[in-house]
This record gives sequence, structure tokens and C-alpha cells, in this order.
Amino acid sequence: MQPLAVWALVSGTVMVIGVPVALILTRRNLKPLPAGINRWQLHGSIPFAAAGLALGVVSRSGGQSDQSPTTHTITLAVVVTLFLAALLCALIGAATATRHQAAARQ
Repeated sequence: MQPLAVWALVSGTVMVIGVPVALILTRRNLKPLPAGINRWQLHGSIPFAAAGLALGVVSRSGGQSDQSPTTHTITLAVVVTLFLAALLCALIGAATATRHQAAARQ
């Protein structure tokens, strides 16, 4: 396996493990955040999306001729997984924000 595929798997694994840990550790943090940002976005969707973009840029900067089809498939799968995780965190963050707004109005 090429180094890029190994790096993609390792970085994806670190992100998939690290983001839930960050969310658990900040669960009771009551520090106010800027308007429109909640902890799901700050510790979830933003890091996942940044990692997916960084991995996509690194993958593309090497050129297609440098990658085997397996490396390309692995890199693509990790990037798609990171973006789907970012989407999931964004949806959970939006649902949480909507619930908090509804509770604040009552």
C-alpha cells in the first residue's frame, strides 16, 4: 500500500476517534460560543470537513499518475466518510440549536 493510502487511513481513523472524544470532553462546557456556532459544529463538522479537504488537496497535488487505483479508492472512501461525518455533525448541531431556540422561546 502506498504511503498516501496509509496516511489517509491513519488520519481518518484519528479524526473518527478524536472528534467524539472532543465532543464528550466538551459536553459540560458552558462557555458561550459566537452566535450561530454550537459545539457540534466547532468540534464536529469543522474538523471533519477540514480533514476531508486537506486529504483531498494532498491526494490531488500528487497527481493521478502517482497513485495506484487502490490508493485512489482508499483515499476517496476516507474523504467521503469524513464529509458524511461532517454532514451528520452539522445536522445534529442544527437539531440541537433548533431545540434550544424552541426551549428559550417558551
